[in-house]
Amino acid sequence: MEKVLEYLEPKTFNKVHYVAVGFWILFSVIFFAIFVDMENSESRFDFRCGGAKSENVDVVRGECYEKYMKQYNKFSFPMFGFVIINFVLIALVCAIYSQIVRSKVDQLSRGNRNGDQERQLRDQDTASLTGNKLFIAYCSQLSIRIVLGVIFIILQTQLFYPLKFSSKFNCYLTDGTTQPRNSSDNTQNSTLHYCHNQRAEKKTFWMYAVLTVNGILVAGILVETVYLLSRACIERSFMQDSKFLKTHLSLNQHLDGPNGRDTEELRERTFQEFIERTKEIIFQETEGLLELQSPFAKNLTLDQIYTNLVVIQNRETHDFTENREEQLKVYPRSRDENSQPKSMQDLLDVESKKVLIVGRPGIGKTLCCIKLLRDWASDEVLDATLGANFHFNAAFFVKFRRFNSADDLSLKELLMRSEYFPTHHMDDKVWNHLQKNPEGVLMLFDGFDEFEHDEKKTKASPYPKSIEDRKPLQILYQWLVTGKLLKDASIVTTTRPTALSGIAHLKFDKSFEILGFSTKQIKDLSEIMRFESSDKFRDQHFTRKNYLSDNLPKVVEKKFKKLGRVAFEGIQEGKLILGGNKVQGMEDSALFHRLPDRRAALKDEKQFCFIHLTMQEFFAARHLVSNLSETELRNFVSKNIKNGKWQLVFQFLAGLMEDKVHLPIEIITDLLPVKTEEIESADYNEQWTENEEQRKVTCWPTEDERELAVTLIKCLNENSRMKSEAQRKLQQMNFNCANFIRCHLTAVDCSSLVNVINVQQISHLDLSDNNIGPLGCFEICKLLKCRESQLSWLDLTENQLTDEAAKYLAEAINNNNCQLRTLNLRNNYISDIGAQHLADAINNNCQLHTLDLTSNNISDIGAQHLADAINNNNCQLHTLDLTNNNISHIGAQHLADAINNKNCQLHTLNLSYNNISDIGAQHLADAINNNNCQLHTLNLSYNNISDIGAQHLADAINNNNCQLHTLNLTNNNISHIGAQHLADAINNKNCQLHTLNLTHNNISDIGAQHFADAINNKNCQLHTLNLSYNNISDIGAQHLAEAINNNNCQLHTLNLTDNNISHIGAQYLAEAINNNNCQLHTLNLSHNDISHIGAQHLAYAINN
Repeated sequence: MEKVLEYLEPKTFNKVHYVAVGFWILFSVIFFAIFVDMENSESRFDFRCGGAKSENVDVVRGECYEKYMKQYNKFSFPMFGFVIINFVLIALVCAIYSQIVRSKVDQLSRGNRNGDQERQLRDQDTASLTGNKLFIAYCSQLSIRIVLGVIFIILQTQLFYPLKFSSKFNCYLTDGTTQPRNSSDNTQNSTLHYCHNQRAEKKTFWMYAVLTVNGILVAGILVETVYLLSRACIERSFMQDSKFLKTHLSLNQHLDGPNGRDTEELRERTFQEFIERTKEIIFQETEGLLELQSPFAKNLTLDQIYTNLVVIQNRETHDFTENREEQLKVYPRSRDENSQPKSMQDLLDVESKKVLIVGRPGIGKTLCCIKLLRDWASDEVLDATLGANFHFNAAFFVKFRRFNSADDLSLKELLMRSEYFPTHHMDDKVWNHLQKNPEGVLMLFDGFDEFEHDEKKTKASPYPKSIEDRKPLQILYQWLVTGKLLKDASIVTTTRPTALSGIAHLKFDKSFEILGFSTKQIKDLSEIMRFESSDKFRDQHFTRKNYLSDNLPKVVEKKFKKLGRVAFEGIQEGKLILGGNKVQGMEDSALFHRLPDRRAALKDEKQFCFIHLTMQEFFAARHLVSNLSETELRNFVSKNIKNGKWQLVFQFLAGLMEDKVHLPIEIITDLLPVKTEEIESADYNEQWTENEEQRKVTCWPTEDERELAVTLIKCLNENSRMKSEAQRKLQQMNFNCANFIRCHLTAVDCSSLVNVINVQQISHLDLSDNNIGPLGCFEICKLLKCRESQLSWLDLTENQLTDEAAKYLAEAINNNNCQLRTLNLRNNYISDIGAQHLADAINNNCQLHTLDLTSNNISDIGAQHLADAINNNNCQLHTLDLTNNNISHIGAQHLADAINNKNCQLHTLNLSYNNISDIGAQHLADAINNNNCQLHTLNLSYNNISDIGAQHLADAINNNNCQLHTLNLTNNNISHIGAQHLADAINNKNCQLHTLNLTHNNISDIGAQHFADAINNKNCQLHTLNLSYNNISDIGAQHLAEAINNNNCQLHTLNLTDNNISHIGAQYLAEAINNNNCQLHTLNLSHNDISHIGAQHLAYAINN
């Protein structure tokens, strides 16, 4: 009943009728409770019968009670069920009627309660056209309720129940039922029992009450119906909706009593009517946007065509300049399914109300705002997503491009000039409601990059004196974001990356980046749009000769020249909005989008903009190539080549110069940077070396010229003559490493890069920390498969690479032309499937020597694939790095079986940051103990290895078959017991271990003593020992000092960082290195407590 009451709108009934409906619902609750109580408490024990023997009393009472119920309830229909259906059905009729006519009543009464005369006249005109639908609906619900009331009265009195339930009842039962059966007497006689029902009077009373209420209902409604019909016959205009509302239903406006409450209710109703009207307009005007219309197919609605874009949260912060090239530098940081919202509603929550959305041009920022606004207008969509605790009462959509002026305006005026605002006036009641309830306000600001603003003025904006302050938009916007106006309102802002510097000082709760469509979405769309006849054209080779071309008509050419000048001047002056005088004669061109007129003092001015900024940039390039002389063009390009806003213009320019033979290509090619730099690092080694020798390479471009080089490469790729000249210059530079680390390269950029830098001398290519993705990897693979390419070292760290990219790389390194020796794929999204692709490749005469798969998603299954590969005699892999994956002891066993095979050539295996445990350590120990194993370096740090695992490894390196030189067990669970096992092992003459790292374990002084005893032995070949973070005190330092003081000790490096060594331990060590027997070259005591005294001891020692 409470739900029914919620759907009863007081404004759809008159005062008396609404009270009557309320009492009806009250009676229904009362009757329901009474009859349910009677049903639950009544039993056959309230029914008494005489004449039965004591042992048969219950039998008699039960059978007589059943006969009584059959007589007074013919159809066995429970009375409480009858009462429920009676009252609920009639109440539902009232609720259904109220909801049906609610919007009609709102429309008719809106003009009377709103000061907007324009809307009042519109509503009155609408009312005159709607006729008497409200009167008919009202009379219809009265008629239905009369019919239902009469039906329930007839059912109660004539069919289901008697008018009176008798308390006395004569019950006839056969003797065989009430007496024991006598086998000698088969005669059965009927017996009369006089029964009494104690609840008969109570039932009779309450059934009469139900009958009375139904009778009053029918009588009351009948009186009202006769009144309405008689008045309608006398006064025909009474049936008109507006007249009927005013004369019969309007009494309900003052139902709630005091004037203060009336005012509050009126304010709330006015606000709700405003919101309903706004939602109606939004829902209608956003259904079929102009951008979605198709000239050759059925137009699709926004709901049909919209798809969730790939959006990531907390994008990496970049120091964007005003250069337009920066907007193309921020690309996907994560395609992880868990890091992207599933829909646009995920952008907002209770705690994050100030949200910034960044995206490249045309990526879908505006459409995202429109979809979010449309979801709000559809009520349940957005509310259901955000939850009951977070609800928007009002939403406003503001496009920055509408306010490209310094005119002052108030917040109220700003809201009135928002998109889809229903009127030219905001009622004071609505405005007051917004001020009192800012937490329910959603404001969408779209296109900050399209707004001409003064950053200095914005950053120095004062605190508002009142909410009516009139200020430029940039100040109002800052007040809204910082909470100085409408403190708890939700603010969503969209912008291109190039404009981030203008709002960098504002603190947003969340920032998002729209990346566009996922790879799967692109594939699905391509499959849908693929022509069935595409196979016929796939093998065809089309050249420019296959196309017909001709000069443009003079009229068109004249217009295009004007367009080029307008586009060029707009970019040069930073103007995106063009006045009507600029495009005079071209207003109907499909190249322009018509904006709302700009309001001026005397006359509104027409406004236009290009349908997309790239279109403006193309015509600007056309203007440059057609109107500037060679000298002017050369000076202009050289002056602005580093200015980001001209980046795409110059790309278009390079392409247009292809056919302009009178313009020398040197205008662009002479700008190609020629400076190189030498870098020396072990990372650049192509072959595994035990001592990690430094490799020196000559890199191009240098760090300060990478941005320029990328810009020019994009330009050069647009012109075949320029590309050839650039390759000639690159060959003369004598460099062997192309270094494009952190250049924000994308898949498209990779295509340009591969086409331009395809020169023979390049052996190293560093593309780490970009965002090339699988498609960019596909382009790079073209370089690997090129016959002339000498590329032997490739770094693709942190590039959003997936299994698809791994597949492309596997095909490339399997190619006969590929000379790649080192492949770095750290920090990507390669899973077991990608690992299988790579395993199949290195299993097939591949020349790859080093493969780094650190920080991917490889599990035991992927480890098995790789193990099967290195187990093959075709595999030449020497170094395999699987750090920070999901490999357990099972994967470790697969790898152990592989390195145990004589075909395996692996020298270095890194399994750090996995979970191989003691079981996995045992498998690996068994493997390196085999004479077939060629492993020299094993890294098992961060793997939950305890003393048991340490014992297994110690037993292995103690064997003369083991060739292991370096063992890293950092950050495991090894104590002094495991240290003793390892110390005993390196004390053996068979052990070839040179480096042992036990950082971050729990070795303690006891373990330090064990190692001291070991390195004190002439059999020990250990050169480097790392015992950092191991709770070693002065006692342990003393033991180690005594060991390195011995002439048998060969230790060159000892690391005791972050232990508990004081100046006393430092003194022991100082005395040891002061001895001529000590061969120590490096001693690290950082993060201890040796104090100045210990430092003094060490100083005396190294001074000796």
